[in-house]
Amino acid sequence: MRGRWLFGAIVVGVVTALTIALLTPYSALARTEAQITEIRWFNYTSQDSWQSAQFIVPDRNTAQSVGRSKLRLYDVHIAKMFEISRFLCDRDRTWAGYNWSYEAENGNIDMGSFKISCNLARSTAATYGLGKPKITVIRRNFNQKNGRPSVAVEKYSIPTLNVDKNRVVQWRIFVQKFPPIPNNSGTNQANTRFSVSNISQQIKGKTRVPVFLPSILPLSDTQQLDFDVQAGSHGYIVAMYLGKGCRAGACAFGTIEAKKNEPFSPPSQLPRDTYRSIELAGGMRGTYFQTCGNYCISYVEWQRLGVLYRVSVKNGRQSEVVRIANSALQAGPR
Repeated sequence: MRGRWLFGAIVVGVVTALTIALLTPYSALARTEAQITEIRWFNYTSQDSWQSAQFIVPDRNTAQSVGRSKLRLYDVHIAKMFEISRFLCDRDRTWAGYNWSYEAENGNIDMGSFKISCNLARSTAATYGLGKPKITVIRRNFNQKNGRPSVAVEKYSIPTLNVDKNRVVQWRIFVQKFPPIPNNSGTNQANTRFSVSNISQQIKGKTRVPVFLPSILPLSDTQQLDFDVQAGSHGYIVAMYLGKGCRAGACAFGTIEAKKNEPFSPPSQLPRDTYRSIELAGGMRGTYFQTCGNYCISYVEWQRLGVLYRVSVKNGRQSEVVRIANSALQAGPR
């Protein structure tokens, strides 16, 4: 895995410092600042003419008010998605619209998706009007002509929506009538209880490191898991597979691991990969990263008493892997 790293830390350092302009109730030109973790545009060929994008913010509570205005962070985040959608729609008229994944707390909280068509983005801009352009930094993922994946961190001068003191209520009503589309990995998804007793018996007595196992996995009751468990004095690994007896790559679900005296994994090197610092249950510092080849694997790592703990899920979302890690931390050593 170490041969796959180079780019992510630079991108995270650039993007974490991004800010977006928020409108106060006193003037369309008066502004305050709010942070964005990352805006990512997956600029790939699409059969349905829609483009995918991520809007990730550091805030845990997006319902808090912006300055002295009656706008919430949530309202301003949605406005920013509309601003970017309209700008990109006018810049490149190839696409029907943008499908936004909205994630809070540095990606830990899945807020759902917003499908903003180019027609809706343009009509909304016409209704509210556009103000002074602001610089917005976007990480654009794309394939080169030879098919190899690449990434560019690009700056765009994008006009802001005029949501001033006379339009705050109007915008909040609009946002309320434009609810997110829930993702399958949202908080309402069914959980499968993890086989703690069975797995713990196979690890205890074989390792010297504290054992952290989750209580739940973000799976439905109809999805049957099988396990391979290995343990030694310096750690353990629990490999999880979907389907009884299946060990093919297609059946791999994820892993739960512990390794003594192991450092955090270094930032990713590949264009499609992700790497960011996050906060886990109990204020524990952690790292989320995702590596992508034929499929993507999402990881969460944290360190405790000189032991590196890691949870991974194939094709998993950050919110899913974080829920597994938090479940293990909240349960405590087994």
